[in-house]
Amino acid sequence: MASSGKVLAAGFNLHGQLEPTVSKTNGSLPRFDQVQKLDQVDFDRDIVIRCALWSSTIINTGEQFVHYGISGTDPPQIHFDALIGLDGRPKLGMFFGDVSGVKGFLDPNSGDLYVLQDDGKNHARFVRHYFHANDFLPRTGKVITGIAVAGNTWVCITTSCKDPAVFLFSTLEPLLEGSDPMEWYTLHEAVKTLVASSTTFTTLGRQRPCVETFGDARYPTLLGRTPSVQSPASLPTVISALDGIKIAKIAAGPWLIAALSSEGDLYVWGHVMQLPMGDNYSNFDKLLNLGDSNRTPEDVQLVDISDGNDVEDVGVGDHHVVVRTTIGELWGYGSNEFGQLGLGRGVKSTQGEWVKIYTPNEGENVREIAAGPLNTFIVVGN
Repeated sequence: MASSGKVLAAGFNLHGQLEPTVSKTNGSLPRFDQVQKLDQVDFDRDIVIRCALWSSTIINTGEQFVHYGISGTDPPQIHFDALIGLDGRPKLGMFFGDVSGVKGFLDPNSGDLYVLQDDGKNHARFVRHYFHANDFLPRTGKVITGIAVAGNTWVCITTSCKDPAVFLFSTLEPLLEGSDPMEWYTLHEAVKTLVASSTTFTTLGRQRPCVETFGDARYPTLLGRTPSVQSPASLPTVISALDGIKIAKIAAGPWLIAALSSEGDLYVWGHVMQLPMGDNYSNFDKLLNLGDSNRTPEDVQLVDISDGNDVEDVGVGDHHVVVRTTIGELWGYGSNEFGQLGLGRGVKSTQGEWVKIYTPNEGENVREIAAGPLNTFIVVGN
């Protein structure tokens, strides 16, 4: 049933990815503010925050997609005609892109890819991408069910439930050109969710469900395991620390991956990279218990939030993490250098502690949370 609501956001806004009038915000929204009104959202069906990239945000209002930020065209006006279903509502699927903006959309029901193209009239449209009969996917009969782009430009696709596998490409171009993948591997089970970090990919299975990681060997802590001859970094391998735990959701930023169990327990693993934008304030080293000299990549951390309250949802950004607890509170951890936790301009970080960042007003119900690289989104239903 369709109902009303709103999207609140805080954080980095230099590209207008939260509020189009960048000059009004001084490059950021330091406190949570309404950025989109929702009138016809079916919260049981619709995912509202459909894409939150470095410079681009796409919101599903229930009736249409709305884009804020950079799209790779100038002016950044996107038409979503091809992504509206026969029922007149936005299709269920996933957008993908990189720091330069949105690149395309995958319809997992059909396996069709839609690529964002300039139409020559100062607008951009999503156009269905057609492969030739001798291209890799048609030739092998593979149907894409998931896609993710890592920070090192690697692209991973997952394929059909009957023969689940992952295929790695160096960039988007070889995939769209129909080239063979640089590597491919079969999986233990069909994939429910695929996410990417800076150098690795993580999958959540549909049945058991198990968590598998694979990718670049340079940062084994992003894999949550130690690569070996039997299980090299590139081979999808189950994280032993989570084996036997029923995981309900996974989320990833460049340097931190989170897994949320069906029991409300939050697990994290990752790497602390010294970068110029905000990592001095993330305190991920404390979250990941990097002070323990005996720590190994297998040491996935169980996180305690707000005196043991169970967690219902999680989002991971470049240098911050946000969670929603079972009692409806939102808590944040890490950097607030760009206001991404909504704590105001004077607060650089949470100082290695979890801090309450939002409590719903009476009559409000937080339906969804999401983290972009340097921002946070809260979807509130009335």
